[in-house]
Amino acid sequence: MKFKFHQKQRGFVLAVSMIFLIVMTMLAVTAIKKATLDEKVTANLRAQDLAFQAAEKALRFCESFIVLTVGALDMCKISDASPVKAIPSQKPANIADVTSNFPDEWTKAANWKGAGANNAVKLSEANSIVNVADQPQCMIERWEQPNDRGGEQFYPYVITARGVGSVDTAVVWLQEVIRCGNN
Repeated sequence: MKFKFHQKQRGFVLAVSMIFLIVMTMLAVTAIKKATLDEKVTANLRAQDLAFQAAEKALRFCESFIVLTVGALDMCKISDASPVKAIPSQKPANIADVTSNFPDEWTKAANWKGAGANNAVKLSEANSIVNVADQPQCMIERWEQPNDRGGEQFYPYVITARGVGSVDTAVVWLQEVIRCGNN
């Protein structure tokens, strides 16, 4: 009777299985990372879009207090019922360069946050927006212009709106200049 001795296995199947398992694990980890990144990008876009909508609403809120009815006696003036007041520019008008005195109160952080935030107005409860980190704010500044033609002076107004999204790092600033009359 002859016995056949089998050769010892060399573990080739084990090595291939281990390599295959490592490759599959790497693919799974990559897929999870990509899905997580996609969710973060989507959340950031949503927060930014919400901030933009909030800033647009604040811009419309401030716009509503400037009388734009053609022919009205108080055209291009801020209505008396307005919680928003026009901040006069601290810079003198310059006929050579009208942009040199562009209002800059909106650039000062103290006007938007903290105890000195009396220049910026937050939207009222009726106009508030849900799911935002901070309610939108707006500010109206009067842009002093030289009056070299005589007659009634119509000042352009610079409206600045600040909207915050669902996180406080998603902030959108919108600005608009409203100019009435023919000065």
